[in-house]
Amino acid sequence: MGVRKKYKRKIIRSNRLFYWYVEPDIDDEGIIKLHIVSEDKKLIVTYEVGQHSIKNKPPFIVIIGEEFEGWTTEYIGYRRVLTPQWSDEIITPKWIGEIIDWCLLKDKEINIVNWKGEIFRPLS
Repeated sequence: MGVRKKYKRKIIRSNRLFYWYVEPDIDDEGIIKLHIVSEDKKLIVTYEVGQHSIKNKPPFIVIIGEEFEGWTTEYIGYRRVLTPQWSDEIITPKWIGEIIDWCLLKDKEINIVNWKGEIFRPLS
């Protein structure tokens, strides 16, 4: 089944169609989130808008779909990883493209974080 297209903007990256939209997440205290979904629903990510302005907390993205380049282990569930420092004051198609390109980049450092955005260190 395809993506519901109503109220979503389109962007093409790497010869693929993606949809994106911004809305408050009622399950997360109404925090404004950017959602990006590939047409085949393999790449699904959310990004909490405004993370660049939070001091002492690096920005992260939540990977919901199965596709995310650079991920080497099988994993079911939400995955949170640190992102580059993007300026997210104004949401533009250029910035959306940067996020998609980064998600599809094979050679990148992946740092896992917990739900609070703290770097995850597994217990030994």
